[in-house]
Amino acid sequence: MIRVLIVDDEIQLAQAFMKQLSKEGMDVTTVASGAEALKIIGQDDFDVAVLDIKLPDIDGIDLLSKLRNAEPTIEVIMLTGYASIDTAIRSMKLGAYDYLTKPCKISELSSVISKAYEKKSLKDKNILLREHIQRISIQDEFVGNSKQMQRVKDLIALVAASDTPVLIQGETGTGKELAARAIHSLSPRSSNPFVAINSSALQESMLESELFGYKKGAFTGAHNNKPGLLEIANEGTFFVDEIGDMSPAIQAKLLRVLENGTFMKLGDTKETRVDVRFVFATNKDLANEVKEGRFRKDLFFRMNAFVIQLPPLREKKEDIPLLVEYFLTKFARAGEKKQLSEKVKELIKGYYWPGNVRELANVIERACLISMDRKEILPEDLPEAIFASGYSQIKGPDIKKLKEGGTSLAELEIEHIRHVLNSVGGNKSKAARILGISRKKLYNKLENI
Repeated sequence: MIRVLIVDDEIQLAQAFMKQLSKEGMDVTTVASGAEALKIIGQDDFDVAVLDIKLPDIDGIDLLSKLRNAEPTIEVIMLTGYASIDTAIRSMKLGAYDYLTKPCKISELSSVISKAYEKKSLKDKNILLREHIQRISIQDEFVGNSKQMQRVKDLIALVAASDTPVLIQGETGTGKELAARAIHSLSPRSSNPFVAINSSALQESMLESELFGYKKGAFTGAHNNKPGLLEIANEGTFFVDEIGDMSPAIQAKLLRVLENGTFMKLGDTKETRVDVRFVFATNKDLANEVKEGRFRKDLFFRMNAFVIQLPPLREKKEDIPLLVEYFLTKFARAGEKKQLSEKVKELIKGYYWPGNVRELANVIERACLISMDRKEILPEDLPEAIFASGYSQIKGPDIKKLKEGGTSLAELEIEHIRHVLNSVGGNKSKAARILGISRKKLYNKLENI
């Protein structure tokens, strides 16, 4: 819906404009003075303002300048008499979208407003996308020809054409965001924004303001209106990572968006409507989270319409050579060709890879840097964790216990975390990078050790 502000002291004319434009589906507000316009512009969002150049308290051109300072993306249309066309042209040089001479046809005004709105929408999208580019990192391509990866690619191709919500499950580092991006790129929404947020990376209050945005004055420090990521994703794809870490309160608000496409910004009195395709991801067992009362059952059933399970790297080791070649090409210096020694290949093949593809990428990047001008990557170029853990590194009674089925996946993970921490002298930041997880998630795992 186009939100229009009409500023004209000819009350009957302004009311006639409002009546007709409202019939055409626009949300129209009228005021009779520049002071009223400046007051309301700070309280509400408008897409287009229609200003009479002759106002009782302020010159229309001065008001144009003040409105654009208060709301830089608003488009302004000037209304002028025949005698002041030169003034209207001057206003266009100051940023007005167009001018119309009075009296004008309402159909003509409606058409100009619609075109101004199109320009404003494009401007908003460009601004928001520039902001969002700073939030996201460039992702690697999907690499792998294993049966498991082929199955994943088939499922992505199958679901991409629809708007069905998708739940992507998998361990940390398996490429859940890559899968979400692949769904988006194959969908009819591919030319529109792909927006991602990690629920575990932000505190609840920050997550809420990032998701839904807020109005100026909603809380201390809210000096300007802030669009939420859901608005940025309008007509595109919205990817929510680590959905299992989201608080029940925000889960409830997100469920409302899923069901009817509306939400309320912080400090707002009007609903905002969006059209987004949702993709969710988690490394948790959400069915168990629902059973334990930590996740809403209604949200789980709403987002569980189509599930894609990403395999861990240890279950698709035939993809490791392809991934290694990809990362060697990516991280080697321009024109440089790196290769692995036979011993390194053996170590990489035998390693458990708890951090999955992300950890493999980090290991190869590090090796390319440490090996410097040497073409061959040697064992000493690898992190100590590669030697400290993994199936090939379990010795004595441990390997016997593993063969007898006495070692669980959870126990192996805990043992690996211990080895990594020891190898970096207890530095949790370094350990988290090697493991391919956040510090918060590492702390959570350490509570179980």
